[in-house]
Amino acid sequence: MSKIELVNHRDYLVLMPPAMCRVLSSAVLNGGLREAASFLNWKVDENPPSPCLPAEEALNLKAAELKLPQPTTAMMTAASMSSLGHCFESRAGLTAECWVTSGLSNVRRVGDIADEEPSPGTINIWLYVNQSLTDAAMVEALMMLTESKVTAVRDAGIFSPLSGLPASGTGTDSHAVFCPDSDSTQAFCGKHTLLGEMIGRVVTTACAISLDKCMNLTSQTESAE
Repeated sequence: MSKIELVNHRDYLVLMPPAMCRVLSSAVLNGGLREAASFLNWKVDENPPSPCLPAEEALNLKAAELKLPQPTTAMMTAASMSSLGHCFESRAGLTAECWVTSGLSNVRRVGDIADEEPSPGTINIWLYVNQSLTDAAMVEALMMLTESKVTAVRDAGIFSPLSGLPASGTGTDSHAVFCPDSDSTQAFCGKHTLLGEMIGRVVTTACAISLDKCMNLTSQTESAE
């Protein structure tokens, strides 16, 4: 059973671990290498009213409104919370768990020509490991997460609308790795390790589930138009 409390509301996703965690992320609010007591993924309008608050300020206000344990690491997305993909695996005292929401209106291949007005679709990913990671291992876990996402996107046969080549994600993806804030016990999590194997499998699986849900939602919307 997962020890992470999940709140899956139609307008947001909240993850609350049982204790303070260390987190490495590209999140808008409290990104970088930080400590966090809760995690928020907030669904915002595809076309927000103008003028609007800066993203970090808006996320801070939303976390306060929801009375989330502080500090909160938070991301934004226009993707439906119905696209949530989840995968959990536990072996030999190690646990890896992943949550993904997906929007694909902003699909890109790394190296595509830059455009300064991205569409609101994004792939947001959270990965939890139940044992504390060293700083270097957290970086390696984030690398494994990203590589797994790219694998899932390629396996789904998604192409960049700019280059026509296999996509690697969207232009605004946000990812986070978090683990207990305690003495580090895991220094490595690459492909030759059990933890790396587990990370690769849970992230790829959660991404595949989420991408499939996203594409089905898009097909239903297009059919209804």
